Amino acid sequence: MSSRTLHTADGNVPTLSLPPGALALTDRDYEYDVEHDPANVEPIEHQIRLDFMRGGPIRRDQLLGNYNPWKYDPADPATHPWQGVKQKPLGLAYAETSCTARIHEERRFYNHVNDETVLVDAPAFLAARLRIAREDPHPERALKEERQRREKWYRELIPGPNLSQILKNSSYGSLIEKCIGPAPDADRLLEHNAFVGMVLVDEDTDPETFARDRDLDAAGVLRESALSHTQTDDPVYLVDYGIELPAPLLVGEYGSGSQYPLIPWGDALTCACPYKQMAPWRVMCKHELLASIVCSGQDSIFLPVSRGIDVPHRARRFVSPEIAVSHQSRARDYPI
Repeated sequence: MSSRTLHTADGNVPTLSLPPGALALTDRDYEYDVEHDPANVEPIEHQIRLDFMRGGPIRRDQLLGNYNPWKYDPADPATHPWQGVKQKPLGLAYAETSCTARIHEERRFYNHVNDETVLVDAPAFLAARLRIAREDPHPERALKEERQRREKWYRELIPGPNLSQILKNSSYGSLIEKCIGPAPDADRLLEHNAFVGMVLVDEDTDPETFARDRDLDAAGVLRESALSHTQTDDPVYLVDYGIELPAPLLVGEYGSGSQYPLIPWGDALTCACPYKQMAPWRVMCKHELLASIVCSGQDSIFLPVSRGIDVPHRARRFVSPEIAVSHQSRARDYPI
């Protein structure tokens, strides 16, 4: 498997070696193995990040309390958490519209399941599932079931158990607890949260010696094992994404006390936190939501480096440039 080597302006910082799955879809060296690689960053993930970026800061009074997101039923307004109680965040209204649009956009893949010239444009996971379904002894039934699963993801799982869950006081609220103001913007968020440029090294490397040998600030070199994502029961490591150490990356440091690297993957970044990594159907975690609001304040698809070492631009790119240009955020019946 080939890799792409990226440099920074600071020659003392080690290069970042990216696997094919971390490259843009349009890159000639892009390659993704749906059977063995980690979950890809789906088109809807890029779109939802853009939706929250364009929706702007989230007000504290828009966050949910004791709502159980697993009770969400798209067909039953009584289960909708913002129904008649408070105004939902604009970014969420955009995201819900994007999910509906994806359902319509993906219909052509089901209608042309035997045409590889059409499937080549489908999200990798969906294309793989459709190829399996068309070889089933009962392909029509298999395709119908696959379509129902996919549409349930868009209609129910993303808006309810995923996005409603992170839009709670106990989730995103924990990241803005110390921030000033009713709707903390990027500047306020970065007073108590940070995106730190770091060189992550393996267990056999002494960070202080590494920093001294390369004339780097010792505070900017850290063993991966010191970060929060390695302290879980079933941790996901950078090597699982094909990222070789040492690696210059952004690490999110949050007011809640956790530290999670942002892993270059799927023409974007994905958070290494267990909430995101343990359930591939989730399209966003609270840390990625915060990153979206920060990008909104920067008016950029690149995250800022709050402090620390210089990292390659690719380690800061939060959204695919191609999708950022093409995606339009819309909200139906949203009072402005």
